[in-house]
This record gives sequence, C-alpha cells and structure tokens, in this order.
Amino acid sequence: MHQGVETGTEHLREDLVYWRARNLPAWSEHDPVAYFTAAETGERVKGVAYTEWRFNVPREMTRREQMATARDVLQASFGDTHPYVWALHDARAADGGRNVHVHVLWSARTIDGIDRTEEHFFRRYNAAHPERGGARKDLEMNHMGAVKAARVQYVDIVNAHLEHGGYEARLHPDSLQARGIDREPEPKLLPSDSNKLKHHFVVTDRMQEVFTHRHARAQSAPAERADAQAYWQRRQVELGISRDMPIDQQLQRIREAREQAISRVPERVPAHELAHQAYELQQSIGGLERYSNQLRNEHAMEMHFREDYQRPQSGQRSAERVLAEGKEHGLPRDAQAERAVAQFARSLEQLSHEQEPQVGGALNVRIFREEERERDQGWGF
Repeated sequence: MHQGVETGTEHLREDLVYWRARNLPAWSEHDPVAYFTAAETGERVKGVAYTEWRFNVPREMTRREQMATARDVLQASFGDTHPYVWALHDARAADGGRNVHVHVLWSARTIDGIDRTEEHFFRRYNAAHPERGGARKDLEMNHMGAVKAARVQYVDIVNAHLEHGGYEARLHPDSLQARGIDREPEPKLLPSDSNKLKHHFVVTDRMQEVFTHRHARAQSAPAERADAQAYWQRRQVELGISRDMPIDQQLQRIREAREQAISRVPERVPAHELAHQAYELQQSIGGLERYSNQLRNEHAMEMHFREDYQRPQSGQRSAERVLAEGKEHGLPRDAQAERAVAQFARSLEQLSHEQEPQVGGALNVRIFREEERERDQGWGF
C-alpha cells in the first residue's frame, strides 16, 4: 500500500504525505489491506483483482493545490462507487527537485448499497437478483478505450488546475511519436537505481542515461511546452470551457467527456472498407518485400565494388537512390541519401551540357592530291 518500507529495501518511507481509503464495503471499511487481500483470493482465476495507478502532480503547485488536483482526479475516476486507497508522496527527484506523485489501488467492483459479506462480495454478479450475487464489475472501467480516456481526463484535470493557478506548464496526453516530436522517451528507472543514488550516492548506468537524456531534452523543452499549450487551447474548445468558467464547472465538463468516451459503443467498420484496407495492406507488404530485396541486392553490390566509381555509370549512386525511396514504404526519411542523389543528378546534368555539340558549328574539309600538296591546291568545302 506504499505506507511501509520502500520497495526492495528496509528503509522506512519518509516521503509519505497523506493517504486515505474510500468506498470500501462495510466488512473492510477501516482496513483497506483486508479488502485488497480478499480481492486477491476471492476473484476468479486469471481475473483482475485490482489495478494500480501512479500519476504525477505538478511540483510547481502549492501543497493545497496538489491535494486538490489529486482528489479531483480520483473523484472523477472512481466517484463514490469504486473502492480505492491512495497515497500522496513527495520524494526527492533525481534532478534535485521534488517528485510529487500519487499511488492508487482501485477495484472495478461497484458499491451499490447492498450489504454483502466478504464471502459474497467477489462472486459473480446476478443481474436478475443482485442481492444473491457479488458486486457488479463496471465493464466500462475495462472498456477498449478506457485507458486512453482515463489518461485524457487526468491531463484535462491537471491542465485546468494549472491554468486556474496561473502556471504556464501544460500536459499533453499523446505519445511523442503521435505529436511529431523527434525525441526518445526518457529511460525507465528501477527502484534500485533511485535507492542507490538516494542512500549511497551511487549513479548507476541507467541513472546516467536519464541524466544525459534530460540534459538533451532541455533543448527541445520550449517547443514541447508550446505544443502542450496549443493542445490545451484546442481541448478547451472541444470541452466547451473557458478560462473564466468556475473550476467546478470545468471539471463537470471534463467528467462528462470521459463518460461519453467510455460508454459509447465503438463504431464498426463496414466489411467492404475492411476488405479495401486489407488489400492496401497486402499491397504495402508486397512493396516492402520488393524494397527489402532491392536493399539486399545493393548491399551485395556494395560488397563487390569498394568504390562507387568502379561501378558502371548506370549503377553509380544506386544504393543512395534505393535508400532515398524508403520514405515511400513508410520508413523514416534518409536525408543524407536524398542529398547524395540530388547532387549526383546535378552532376550528370552538368556533364551532359558540357558534352553537347554547338548548334550551327562549321565543318571544314580539304582534299589534296599527292602531287598537289606542295602547290597547296585541292578541293575544299
């Protein structure tokens, strides 16, 4: 539950700020450990006993703002019907700042007002006679788009609080690739990496990778911040909220958007459209296979000719031309190959101009007889 010792160590957690359990059934009302332990044994085999989330809270906020933001995220996600226990931690981050974050364990079981015993709570739900079965699992919590909807809601709530507090920082729910940002995600740290730095002042190889990544990331930070701010402006229009709207009304719009996202039935793609997509995919795969064969052939030629000038002129810069075509098959652009191909084409064009004969040039021929050579006589034209 994250209130005891740190994971994998004997060190007592000193970063715990606050924790609370909510929406527990009567038999575990004051003991969240009892509830989640019972869930592990009471749920069916291979069933999900509970889910763990961790989300960050902006470090620049005051403690009161951080608590309010965390509570609003939890209330919007679980309301008064899903059991959960959460804890707010304020640890020292690797960069020397604060790492304020929330751990939460939650259950998809629903508190519906029926007083069930521990033995009955995790049984299969009985739709015809709810009092005879276990607590219903909220299927919408495991909806196909539930994870994305939860992430979007979290970002919306944090952004609303950041703007309400007058902060410039904003969050974006999409991946770096989806946003078109050419940067690798930050490497993941293990608890052992953080503990070695915190307690023994040892920088592991993985921690050093994080430090290097953060230093490089500082160069793109302004552009990423501007992109997140632009996203929030577009999102506000979608949600129908404005800056001067009370925060409670903004949160209501945000909750309604999530409910709509996880409750609507996904649109089914027509069969003919699926067939067309399958055909295009098959064509794309075939083209990629042919392109792969071209690359293998060029590699064999490169191994045979050590220098490009040794190739026949028709085959010079052939490898670069093939590499430059990669973008047509969904591969990243090879800017170096494209430049080499363009430069080679310009060289060929210039050479062809230099070898062209002059238009209208005269041809002078003079024919002599052997005995007339000394008299410089002959026919000319």
